Amino acid sequence: MTISCSTNGFDALLQEIRSRRIEYFGDAAAVITAVRRLERPFSVLLRLHVEANGGSFHAYLKVFKPRPAVPYEPHIELHDFVECEFGSARRVHDALRHRRALLAPRPIAVFPEACAMLTEEVEGQPLDRLLRSRVPPSNLIGIAARIGAWVQAYQRISPAVGALSLEEQRVYIDDRLRFLTPRFLSNEERAQVLGLFETLAAKVDPASTALVPIHADLCPSNILVTPNAEVAVLDFAMAKEGTRYHDLSHLYLHFEFLRWRMGWRPTFVPALQSALLRGFDSDAAPQQPLFQLMLLQHAVCHVTLLATARMFAMPIPTRPVVRRRWRKCLDFVAPHLHEGPGVTRPVAAAS
Repeated sequence: MTISCSTNGFDALLQEIRSRRIEYFGDAAAVITAVRRLERPFSVLLRLHVEANGGSFHAYLKVFKPRPAVPYEPHIELHDFVECEFGSARRVHDALRHRRALLAPRPIAVFPEACAMLTEEVEGQPLDRLLRSRVPPSNLIGIAARIGAWVQAYQRISPAVGALSLEEQRVYIDDRLRFLTPRFLSNEERAQVLGLFETLAAKVDPASTALVPIHADLCPSNILVTPNAEVAVLDFAMAKEGTRYHDLSHLYLHFEFLRWRMGWRPTFVPALQSALLRGFDSDAAPQQPLFQLMLLQHAVCHVTLLATARMFAMPIPTRPVVRRRWRKCLDFVAPHLHEGPGVTRPVAAAS
């Protein structure tokens, strides 16, 4: 196999990997060849073909790029992202090693000084691509249930430590609302969303706020489905501790986004969402105050990311674009929030 892509910026890492073939691949004669380069907003990946021990597989050498500073997030050193992702990937791979249909990429090596890591490839397709394809709905529903089971298994890789601070959570949401106000939201809207948060927070059962391991960016593009319909989750750079409904509600909201695509049958989205919850826990329900609170947080974060153009390779969006997305999110989140007494639905201001 010949090199078919640029290795610019990777040469020193490739040299080190080849010098440690026995440690990484158990074969002093292993052949490592670069076959594809992938440029992404926050990283660049080099896909490698590895021939070792009479067999072959692919791996990804990932180098993190600096993330632009934003006023609503604390600064995090780039090497911290690398160590966080590698450590989380190693823990979840070890925990799921013997679980049927639930996978995680095998971490091979980490290079903190170079802000890089090496992991074995899991063969499959990203879930977002499958959702755009002609995969039978029954297959997708089964996959959604397995994702719910994956989330539950991931939460059990280490004991729960501490509990959610609702006061800190309110500050987290308000930091993003302040960023959106007044360019995209009115002061009245900000106050209404905070009022919704406080109403929900008052209903949250303290016993449900234990902190568990969370992926913190669980979305269709970070979920891989193998040809055997097994599921693997990628990209643990944001992994940390959070509530048991954090990842679940985030993907639940992303499934809701499917309704906004042309050609999607609206009745299929609830089936996906129900399967996700069923695979996680038969008692999980979007009507629970903590689940509603998480949905509200994710909706605010989604619009904030859009407003900073961090979701897509695009210029800063105009106010009408952000306003339309804000209304769509509230049209989905508000009915859940409205099920309890004393909750007032936010009123969207005119664009």
